[in-house]
Amino acid sequence: MHAVTRILSAALAVAAAALAHAQGGPDELWNMSTRMEMAGMPGQTFTNEVCMKKGQTQPDKMSQDKNCKVAEMRTVGNKTTWKIECAGRDPMTGEGEMTRTRNSMDGRMRMQGKRGNETFDMTTVISGRLAGGCTWEDPAKKAQAMVAAGTAQMAQMCSESMDKYTTILFEGENALCKAQKPEYCARVTKVSQSMRSPAGYRKAMSQEGLRGEGWGQAAQACGVQTESIMADACRGAVSGRDWAFVGEHCPAETTKIAAEQCAGRNYTAAMSSEYGEFCGRYASRKGRESAAAADKQQDAAPAAPSAADAVKEGANQLRRLFGR
Repeated sequence: MHAVTRILSAALAVAAAALAHAQGGPDELWNMSTRMEMAGMPGQTFTNEVCMKKGQTQPDKMSQDKNCKVAEMRTVGNKTTWKIECAGRDPMTGEGEMTRTRNSMDGRMRMQGKRGNETFDMTTVISGRLAGGCTWEDPAKKAQAMVAAGTAQMAQMCSESMDKYTTILFEGENALCKAQKPEYCARVTKVSQSMRSPAGYRKAMSQEGLRGEGWGQAAQACGVQTESIMADACRGAVSGRDWAFVGEHCPAETTKIAAEQCAGRNYTAAMSSEYGEFCGRYASRKGRESAAAADKQQDAAPAAPSAADAVKEGANQLRRLFGR
């Protein structure tokens, strides 16, 4: 978070300075958009307003970070270029450019550095449009306000990401919400305890962020042992005779119950019992698994079976499972 905040601060300050460095007129209000992009992370966009005072041709202060220095700032025509170096914690270097017209400005800045043992490479895309007039204020105070606004937006993003279980924003040295990982993992741990029953598991999985691979990613990032959770949920499903849950999530229990209640029994008797749906799904799955295994063993692709052959094979799978 510290490195990202420094980059955001530098980007906003440089954007204001690039505007100031160009020839100005009356005080002007600009609507600015700053988008930060880093490999492996979703891009984040921040918006703010910048006011430039009448007649200003030099920036008052390029960055509010005392460890960041801007060098080689040059303006040729309507294009400004610069280089920036930040020392201290999370050292980084970067360069950028900005093109200014009467009513618009567009540019980008690339920052590279290290955080701990990992390197990072972040690109900031900046664009602005003239919105009208304004009364100029001290850029140092404006920059502080913009950084505070950006920090607040990032805090809101991290809070929303907790609700959505977006693990990638909390896991890893360069994660945007790394500082909030303990809070995130506390939430993951809490929801994992509710999943020790079939009802709790289903309720948790109704949340978009936990569906599919989301639960596994969150559990791995936070050191949650999914095996014990599923063992409890499966025991609860068996004792509660929740055969649909057993068949979907509990392979060991499924194999045991299928051997006791499905295999070798009369088809009609099995399907009319409380295990009917369970046995039907088990038979269908075993049939698909057998077909897939047979396909892998064949060196050459066999001729496609006819519809009659497919029906016959399906019936044979059921007979083998239930008995004749």
